[in-house]
Amino acid sequence: MTQFKFEFGRNIRVKRTAPKKGGHLLAGLLTLVGLFVYDYITLPAWNFRSPSFIFMLAFVLFAFATIDQIFTLSINRISKTAYMLGTLLIAYVLVFGFLSSEMLNASKFQEQIVIKEEKEFSSDFTTVALNRIPVVDKETAQQLGEKQIGTIQGLGSQYYVDPEYTLISSNDQIFRVSPLQYREFFKWLQNRNDGIPGFVQVNVTNPTDVKLISLNEGMIYSPSAFFSQDLQRHVRFKYRTKILSDYSFEIDDSGKPYWVISVIEPQINVFGGLNSVGAILVDPVNGDTQYYNISDLPIWVDRVQPTDIAWAQIDNWGYYINGFINTLFNQKDMLQTTDGYNYVSIGGQTHVFSGLTSVGSDRSIVGFALINLRNREATFYRIGGADEYSAMSSAEGQVQDLGYRSTFPVLLNVSSVPTYFVSLKDQEGLVKMYSFVAVSNYAAVGVGVSVADAQREYMAKLKEVGMIVDDQETYKTLTLTVASVHTAIVNGNTTYYLTFDEDIRLFVVPLSVSLEVVFATEGDEIQLSFFETDGNIIIVDEFDHLSIDY
Repeated sequence: MTQFKFEFGRNIRVKRTAPKKGGHLLAGLLTLVGLFVYDYITLPAWNFRSPSFIFMLAFVLFAFATIDQIFTLSINRISKTAYMLGTLLIAYVLVFGFLSSEMLNASKFQEQIVIKEEKEFSSDFTTVALNRIPVVDKETAQQLGEKQIGTIQGLGSQYYVDPEYTLISSNDQIFRVSPLQYREFFKWLQNRNDGIPGFVQVNVTNPTDVKLISLNEGMIYSPSAFFSQDLQRHVRFKYRTKILSDYSFEIDDSGKPYWVISVIEPQINVFGGLNSVGAILVDPVNGDTQYYNISDLPIWVDRVQPTDIAWAQIDNWGYYINGFINTLFNQKDMLQTTDGYNYVSIGGQTHVFSGLTSVGSDRSIVGFALINLRNREATFYRIGGADEYSAMSSAEGQVQDLGYRSTFPVLLNVSSVPTYFVSLKDQEGLVKMYSFVAVSNYAAVGVGVSVADAQREYMAKLKEVGMIVDDQETYKTLTLTVASVHTAIVNGNTTYYLTFDEDIRLFVVPLSVSLEVVFATEGDEIQLSFFETDGNIIIVDEFDHLSIDY
């Protein structure tokens, strides 16, 4: 390469230093090393429908062009081409991101989830049984789990309990489960050959049923492990093109742990409308992986749909009901979800629910939506009433002198009445009382030191305000012969458990219902009244020992 230099009026040709030999090759090699490191750390899906992958390619092209200029001491055709390709990739994301946006595709976003509208609440929710009410929320599960790990000497110094606590159904029971995790790099280094020794299992219907499950073989693959044992890295290197989302810890019906990793794809143009299409199951002990379409998943898998994606689809369904322009001006018929959501198990599968309110409304709902996190089936129940935070305030108002704080509600069916159930905690986070609040009338509140007491008071309130009546379907009076009697102390109160010759169910009678229960023995005739449920445990509302009169 040459250039001209003017000196004393003369034009002198001067030879310029030639570019370094091999500059392009060296720049390419360094860029490839950087690409390997970048890819190993960030683990993007090699998929042109993933913006993170395209941005990675653009970054690599810019890096190569810059390094090439440094080594060749020139702005050459190769570096210019690299800059141009990187710019085109960024433009590709911006342009197709806009073309995939809600502004241009409001109707597609609104129709992405099909929602069945129901007016009859009890069509899907079975009537609650006392032994199935979830009294342990996520925060309480975390406290119980920490106590469990503290019972084993030395375990807490190496591991902590993952705070996620997935809600699952297993063997007709509802649990929150969460694995142990390494505390930091050196703890992993010390224990990497043995793996993580177990997980915590909390029965949400019984806070005394908390177990630290020890495994025969430790879990090698975990989000808290490093390098090849890191769960995300292990799965990514087997499924390079799949876009991964939620990582949920679950157990099958035999108690074997698995990681369930959602696989998502855009469904609206290039980048818009993310939706789960399947899941990868990972055995954390031996690292075996298997991808399943949603229809082929094992029956025990509870969570495939990422909650944030499923709930965004519900928001879009209510928000874009009359198109995008309507959201800016008239806002006619628009609905939005309330600020929180919770989980409920129905038919052995996990659902997420939240209230829906009109845009601009305050502390009330027009109904609530329910989404099955396995198959994305969604239902909208058009039931006017209080939102979750109004119900929480109503429950707290019943014990305001004690200063208890309410948990976020769980939605239940109590005698065909949609009902919020909350636990009331003291300042230390310990559950002290329980409360039921009617969705459609938050003045109908029942509070008690036990679930049975709260439910009994709530039933009385529902009758008082006329929301239920003592008809043959919901309220029954039977005369039965005692088969056996057992007692237990529940929250400091004596509770009697009776079985009868004529009825296979277990009948629970708190001492506060009637003193006559103290005298009940095998063979006695008893008359009792109760609200009918679909469960096998019945809370007795009225008790009469026919042989005595107190």
